Amino acid sequence: MTNNEEPRWELDDELKTLSITFPTDPPVAFMLDAEAVSKLIDRVGQIRAEMLPSYQESWKGGQMVNAVLDPHWYSEPDALLGESLLHIRDPRFGWLHYALPRESARALGTLLLHQAAEGPDDEQEQHRKN
Repeated sequence: MTNNEEPRWELDDELKTLSITFPTDPPVAFMLDAEAVSKLIDRVGQIRAEMLPSYQESWKGGQMVNAVLDPHWYSEPDALLGESLLHIRDPRFGWLHYALPRESARALGTLLLHQAAEGPDDEQEQHRKN
């Protein structure tokens, strides 16, 4: 595979099988069903978390993003520590799970309440990170 050639990604007509063809000589193709794609995404995500450079620790507000509109979510207390478990469904990656310590959950809840209201007057309160 040369630097300017990329794999070809194709979804079958029934939307059930992904074919990834690598432009090698001879070409190599992988056929993956939805379960295999989910496992691949999970494993690649685990490996990416170990790679350098890592993702930036903090987010700079005001950037354009491709956001998921009104995702399904579910929250419950952690059975062992009482932390808030936040589950958010991303159509690309499935259910993602986050454990928020009480202080972070409180800060997030307060900020979301302020944003859901007419909006805080103080610019500092519109953006908050932990």
